[in-house]
Amino acid sequence: MNTKIMVVAVFAVLCASGNCLAAAKKPSTVAELALYKGVDRQKILEEGARKEGKLSFYTTGTQAKYIVQAFEKKYPFIKVEAWRANTREVVAKILEEYRAKKTASDIIGGTDAAGIVLREASLLQPFYSPEVPYIEEGAVEKAPGGGVFSVGHFQSGRGIGYNTKLIKKEALPKTYQDLLNPKWKGKMPIVGDWGGVVWMGGILSTLGEDFVRKLAQQDFIIHMVSARALNDMIVAGEYALSPTISDSHVAASKQDGAPVDWLALEPVACNLGQILLHKDALHPHAAMLFIDFDLSKEAGEIYKTEGYNTPRTDVANLRKYKMFFGFTSSQEVKRVSDLFDKLFLKK
Repeated sequence: MNTKIMVVAVFAVLCASGNCLAAAKKPSTVAELALYKGVDRQKILEEGARKEGKLSFYTTGTQAKYIVQAFEKKYPFIKVEAWRANTREVVAKILEEYRAKKTASDIIGGTDAAGIVLREASLLQPFYSPEVPYIEEGAVEKAPGGGVFSVGHFQSGRGIGYNTKLIKKEALPKTYQDLLNPKWKGKMPIVGDWGGVVWMGGILSTLGEDFVRKLAQQDFIIHMVSARALNDMIVAGEYALSPTISDSHVAASKQDGAPVDWLALEPVACNLGQILLHKDALHPHAAMLFIDFDLSKEAGEIYKTEGYNTPRTDVANLRKYKMFFGFTSSQEVKRVSDLFDKLFLKK
């Protein structure tokens, strides 16, 4: 076979497998770029990101700053403009901006509830990442037409965070039923933001509404702050314990020598942090580079260093316990959120 015929034959084989089309047709929209699998994908993303120069990241997680720092070190030509708030505030801002036709977020680091609401509002762009096969299947929300809507990038659990100088482990509540003991009435602070809703949702799914109503009569001290802020109050000795403290926050505080520890009440209400792509992302090349990095083994090790479990199967986790992963629809989110507000916030 002469050289010309050989080239034609090879070209025909490549086209039959779809490779020549993947290399020839460059992605031109957010959707095409997000789902692109061509061999030149990394090159296209980096070239496009250099032109974009930045990306906007809305997140609910305090740990995001460490991922951002590592990402900017790897890609110094991209500036990450991060904005952090709780789940309700992040979702409200994204919906408000979309209605006003002033979308500002490229990627969203949100809870499972945020993912549900934004997916049902048709604001998420399904995407592909070569890192997805390394993520636990249960932490991936697949999209019907291909790609994924969301991928979990870290996990933390809410349980008993306590000051080791103020209370011994033997004296702690060991089950949710133990929280009904009269000796705890009026002495337990809980977070009043989304973390409190997820905590109550886990109890509701296991023990039912009647139990939750009894629990609400324990006169919890409500703090409209993040779980990390309440953890700091425990560390400072303002309270002996709280059942809505994140294990990752306690782990970080312990590394700093704080007199604090953590105990699981099962099932543990888990915060599954997820990475999401806005369908109208203004900086899609930079956004996809960030998503790839955020789901990488390198990022998984960073999350672990900060005290979080990771859904990556090639990174050993710190803790194991029976988990409650949250909600499956916006209707369920609203029902549980309304019940929490009624029983714990508006008494």
